[in-house]
Amino acid sequence: MGQIEIGLGKTARRGYGLDDVSIVPTRRTRDADDVDTAWQLDAFAFDVPLVTIGEVGSHSAAGAEPMEFDGGLGVIDSEGFLDGDGSFDSAGLAAAIGRVNDAGRVSAVAVRPQRAERLVEAIGRSELDLLVIRGRVVSAEHVSKHREPLNLKRTVRSLEVPVIVGSCSSHQGALHLMRTGAAAVIVGSDPLSQGVGVPLATAIADARAARMRHLDETGVYVHLIAAVPVRNGGDVAKAIVCGADAVLVEPAGDDATRKGTPQSSVEQSANVVAGLRRSMATCGFESVKEFQSADLVVIS
Repeated sequence: MGQIEIGLGKTARRGYGLDDVSIVPTRRTRDADDVDTAWQLDAFAFDVPLVTIGEVGSHSAAGAEPMEFDGGLGVIDSEGFLDGDGSFDSAGLAAAIGRVNDAGRVSAVAVRPQRAERLVEAIGRSELDLLVIRGRVVSAEHVSKHREPLNLKRTVRSLEVPVIVGSCSSHQGALHLMRTGAAAVIVGSDPLSQGVGVPLATAIADARAARMRHLDETGVYVHLIAAVPVRNGGDVAKAIVCGADAVLVEPAGDDATRKGTPQSSVEQSANVVAGLRRSMATCGFESVKEFQSADLVVIS
């Protein structure tokens, strides 16, 4: 992609958000009932490529346990189990993991990078299926003069469970996270909040290129999970076509609720999945993996 001169001696690359692109239909359409939205991460299979952490839109301890999209991956938010001294409520967290396992679902816990080692100690021998190490920006090489930073590569490779790490928004950032041994990398960006980041469509496409390079180098396919403020199935569809394998459903903010009464988690889940199926069917694709090969056009 070409560089644009933004001033004397300074150039920039054009970036695109999901609202800037649209999916190109093909020569065929397909019945929506024939579409397969299944997604698999490591040994774990899901009916839909959707991930939630805690209750979507909730930042309280009550929302620590996931209100998952039906058929997706619901992740427990470990922040809801922090004690006043910064340690984890080991018993409460283990009980939450146990409830998910007893329900026959995949158990996963999300933790911030600076608390990852403490979390691993807290959950002990709990039968956890997946671990998510997530921050606004996570790098494979964090530098600090004041404290011992998390050695992400050592931590990921020392665990017996698959690890999802992120988020990142650049080709190099994604590639370095993949090289830690992570099973999946979260791609997310909010360039307007602190002036740092890449618009999401471009960030996912860049991470897709990193995935291809890593696959060529190692033979290992690392999944991409795009953190998307989901308003409808079209947001999920465009993220997948940009290169994501699944979507981490973020709160969509006020824009999602201005058009009517806020939906329940069950209603939102059904509508988002139905919208994704319609997009895939309209473009003639049968599976999520096939859908990644669809073409895009820039509409802005």
